[in-house]
Amino acid sequence: LHHAAKEGLVTSAHDLSTGGLIQALTESCLRRDVGARVWLSELMERDELDMVTALFSESQTRVIVSVAREDDVKFRGLCEGRGVPVIRIGVTDAPGMALEISELATFSLGELRELHESTLPGVLGPVVGGSV
Repeated sequence: LHHAAKEGLVTSAHDLSTGGLIQALTESCLRRDVGARVWLSELMERDELDMVTALFSESQTRVIVSVAREDDVKFRGLCEGRGVPVIRIGVTDAPGMALEISELATFSLGELRELHESTLPGVLGPVVGGSV
């Protein structure tokens, strides 16, 4: 990542250590108000993962990176040349669109923002036994 960033190839990067891939995708889309289309079948097959593990596994050594379309081949070559596993899992979409995970569902950015910013009691219901 250091070399790719130094060469100006990295548009954005987000680690997968807290909340896994689904959290990183959500935060990345919401930060720039840009949708994404994601497919996980190749990743799941390569790494022998089920959908839940692919989306929620928290790994400190994994990063989701976006690069400009014209830099894709150079970025992947840089990673492969250094023995860093790399796989393309999607593309960003026009601003204001949605996060589409082809094997799962499509979430509007408004829906993602509401869920991401709401509190646990707001999502799960009132706290039993009083306030926290």
